[in-house]
Amino acid sequence: MRDILAIAVRAFLLLLLTVFSLEVVLQIAYPSLPRDVIDGMPQYLERTGHRLATEHGAREFPAGEIVEYDVTPLSGDLFKISCLSPADAQPMDSYRLSFKRDGHGFRNEEPWPDNVDLVVLGDSFTAAEHIQQPFWQGLSESNLVFAAPGTGTLEQQRYFNAFALPRQPKLTLVAFFAGNDLRDSLGFAQRQRQGLTRQDLTHQGKNPLDYAVTFHLLRYLAKVTTPVENVTCHYPLWAQTDPPTPVAFYSRFLPLLAMDRESLIASEMIQLTQTSISEMARATQSKGGQLILMYIPQKAELYWDYLDDASKETIIAAESLDHSLIGRETIDANLSAQRDVMQELANEIGVSFLDLTAPLAAAIRAGQAPYFFADTHWNQDGHNIARNALLDFLNQSNLDM
Repeated sequence: MRDILAIAVRAFLLLLLTVFSLEVVLQIAYPSLPRDVIDGMPQYLERTGHRLATEHGAREFPAGEIVEYDVTPLSGDLFKISCLSPADAQPMDSYRLSFKRDGHGFRNEEPWPDNVDLVVLGDSFTAAEHIQQPFWQGLSESNLVFAAPGTGTLEQQRYFNAFALPRQPKLTLVAFFAGNDLRDSLGFAQRQRQGLTRQDLTHQGKNPLDYAVTFHLLRYLAKVTTPVENVTCHYPLWAQTDPPTPVAFYSRFLPLLAMDRESLIASEMIQLTQTSISEMARATQSKGGQLILMYIPQKAELYWDYLDDASKETIIAAESLDHSLIGRETIDANLSAQRDVMQELANEIGVSFLDLTAPLAAAIRAGQAPYFFADTHWNQDGHNIARNALLDFLNQSNLDM
């Protein structure tokens, strides 16, 4: 009996040593491991070079990183954040994209100019990390782009103060995305009030197992080897464009479409955004420059009216949205409310306002699809539409660069 117990103890110790050794090797190799295994871990961003606590208060992507993407029909955030299945992927021409980040993680050529004609601020629409020719490319001989996925206007203002304003831009373009910029700004303000950085949040409430690569590797293997049950999904729905367009949306963006004008104006997220844009406008003007507020509608904003009532009701029911606050009728009635409020904001503080809704809607009526099917973002056609609209706006407004 003692011999059996001793063997069991030795086997257990050997297993622990093996797991420990494997964990050490995996931690050393961490940045090279498959992203599907490690990107849910709390140390992922820091271990891959992201700066989550900076002197200016906004996060930065990895400095000098060579970014490479294979954009295929299976690319798109909606495959992960909605019930949309890769089996429903739509045909498209695949392409490979590569670019190098600058010393602060942005998509700019180095060295930066001392003085700049155009500064562009924005989130993932502007960062355009899956796009070969973003809308801002080639707009001026001297431009800098400070855009990062997941940021709102308040966090982008930190980039503006730290990097843009010292270079006295002639034009500053704030690209406002109607899907989540208001809520991203509110979240940023709440973190600031609590004295928290993104770094603090990534480690808040975590235990040692959350940091163990071995544990996450086992979970990943269990996930990919477990048979997937057939799940009924309401996407894709068919927008009655000409020709009909298969569409899918992100449920977290939809409630903003149901908010009426009065509720938006009274909300803290609008008030914070108004203050931020006003401060950037005054700072730009004090240096002899001008500010443009560019409105980017969310995908559902453009395609909602192309859905029949049954499809709209399907979305509301399937996304488990709060029926006391949102329904087909509330979206129908308030589809343009956020856009109108942002237009009023621009008029109130005296800055130029470019609404991309009309040119994108015109393209859709003409049979184009400016958004990736399985993504909340524009494809290359969408960026081309935005670029042309911006060039026309600059010419018609006689804004100098």
